[in-house]
Amino acid sequence: MIIFCCGILGMVNGQTITLKPYGLESGIIDYKFSGAQEGVGTLYFDKYGLRTNMYLDAVEGGKHQKGYTLTIGEDQYMYDPGKPKDGIKMKNPVYKDLDENATIETILNKVYGKMGLRKTGKSTFLGKECELWTGDQGEALIWKGILLKLDLNLFNNKIQQEATSIKENVPVDPSLLKVPEGIDFVEMPGFNF
Repeated sequence: MIIFCCGILGMVNGQTITLKPYGLESGIIDYKFSGAQEGVGTLYFDKYGLRTNMYLDAVEGGKHQKGYTLTIGEDQYMYDPGKPKDGIKMKNPVYKDLDENATIETILNKVYGKMGLRKTGKSTFLGKECELWTGDQGEALIWKGILLKLDLNLFNNKIQQEATSIKENVPVDPSLLKVPEGIDFVEMPGFNF
């Protein structure tokens, strides 16, 4: 499953980070996916992006994928409420090597830099002035630390993620931003970003 969104925590290796990953206190952003993955998704977040949950309902390689990726701190939980025995828990790879001096720019460089992108200018999307990140594989538009549009060609796969609506500073259902009960989570080893 390919989702390019990151949630960041307030603690890394026991050190307090004062970073606010997003420039909004809370929000709900709807996305459409096309290319190698076709479908829709919704990003829910609060605490300036310290807690995020991305819902995805898409088809990739002929296989239907449906579920959530919840990020709370250093932990990520992937689950589908309809399959309570299939939850996965792993460490958030974005956290590796972050310290108390991390900034949103540090995180964006880490995530999008690994995709071969660098900040090159500005562009407007959905009426929002975004940072434009470009590279040989494509481009991304980031607004207030939040991915609004991604257009990449990685390993001969076209990957497109595009926001279709943005609800700013709205209440988010608290049940979406906590680890759900009744799901069996299997610990998976993390991977490096």
